Amino acid sequence: MRAMLGRGLRPRGGTVVATATAFALTAVLLVWLAVNSLLGPYAGTPRRQVLAVASITLATIGLGVSVAVVVTALRRRRRLEEHMRPGELIVGFFPAELLDLGPDGEAARPRTVRLTLTNQRLLVHEPEQDPNPKISLEHEQIADAIDRGPTPSGGLHRCVLYELVLQDGNVLRVRMDAGTGLDFMRPRQQYLEERRREVRALITEAHGPTPSRPSQALDTMLVGGQPTVCLLELDEHYLRVVGEHSPPLADLYYYFHWEHMNVGQLEPAAVARLPEDWWSLRLQFHDTSAIVVCGSEETMRRVRDRAVSAGAAPLGTVRSPVGEA
Repeated sequence: MRAMLGRGLRPRGGTVVATATAFALTAVLLVWLAVNSLLGPYAGTPRRQVLAVASITLATIGLGVSVAVVVTALRRRRRLEEHMRPGELIVGFFPAELLDLGPDGEAARPRTVRLTLTNQRLLVHEPEQDPNPKISLEHEQIADAIDRGPTPSGGLHRCVLYELVLQDGNVLRVRMDAGTGLDFMRPRQQYLEERRREVRALITEAHGPTPSRPSQALDTMLVGGQPTVCLLELDEHYLRVVGEHSPPLADLYYYFHWEHMNVGQLEPAAVARLPEDWWSLRLQFHDTSAIVVCGSEETMRRVRDRAVSAGAAPLGTVRSPVGEA
């Protein structure tokens, strides 16, 4: 069920689409008024002509703003994608305010920022036009994301407050308007809340047939043959790989019993555009299939320790036929 909910999540562009649509619809309405002023029963009167000219002028401005909003958003997204990692996908953009606490514990003047949540990390951009993030946080660096509920703000806006508690003890206090807070709630639960038996990892290689379905190649879990972020479920008896990109039925075949697995040692990932402190781990199944997963040292060590404790053998060990029964 969690996997199906994850697939239902689609990247959102914050308020860009809503803003562009509002201006475009307003422009269409103004054009309709202009046409009625020029072709209606009272067409030709000075007042109707003035109304038509004003409507067309405002419609042109509205369409220009709509196009400018979309073009700016696409340009910003393209600049951001130049800094993306292999397999990294944007989940959503969320305009917000970063609240710093002063020496007396009171909130200082808020700073306008833009949060970019991806399937690997949370980026904080300041100012909004700068594609380079001022703060880059891996999902696992965020120990907790607490919804503090409604919070006071200037004007008539209704806002909510989130506290992002980091592993190093620091806290980021983020204020969003109520609508953005609702949009942020579901991806926050999916990506920023730690689960006891689940980790996200980047799969960079997949070779051989799928053990539970030999007619299906194992590399079908890679989107377009490129490195893909998947959810690894570390169950008691098997490892299951859940791809947010793939149909639910395809995921049924991506499970691998620990006792039929050989696991390698942690090695530097050595993949372009990945963090230098990331590690890779090779998992081999029945000597015919294998996948290579990448992630932080903590994540990779967690996967390897779970595999070894559940019966996986070090890579290179020859299993007896009894062990594969």
